[in-house]
Amino acid sequence: PMELNKSTRFALYAAVEMARHPGEAVSASQIAERYQISEHHVAKVLQRLCHARIVRSIRGSGGGYVLARDPAGLTMFDIVETFEIIPDGEGCVLRAPGETCGNLSLCRIREVLHDIQSYMLRRFKTITIATLAEGKENTALRQESPIERGDAQASAKVKPR
Repeated sequence: PMELNKSTRFALYAAVEMARHPGEAVSASQIAERYQISEHHVAKVLQRLCHARIVRSIRGSGGGYVLARDPAGLTMFDIVETFEIIPDGEGCVLRAPGETCGNLSLCRIREVLHDIQSYMLRRFKTITIATLAEGKENTALRQESPIERGDAQASAKVKPR
């Protein structure tokens, strides 16, 4: 996915918030208030995370949600794949899933965007929710970035014709 949908973003916010409060139940309203997002939508996202066994609900007074998995072993990809259609690399990233394109063999843009998308998905698999909760996301994101490394191919300038 080149752009994460709203549910995915809300799920990431929720997971980070729960990781920031280990052992404490976090409510949908707390998450919604902190990130200024819809409580109703957060509640739906939390239900889906429960079904995926990423979080579990705690009922009763002081109830809410907690991570069902160790945040150090839970990656961004684990959450993204719960809410997004992960491309198989065969289609066109410029079109909606299932939409056909007659230019696949001619298109140079597709290959570049596919590489970018593949890189992004690989990075999602290496960044844990614990890293995000600890506020180390900037360091984690830069570790393998070809742009931060000064990779000549990644930062090559394109000259206009």
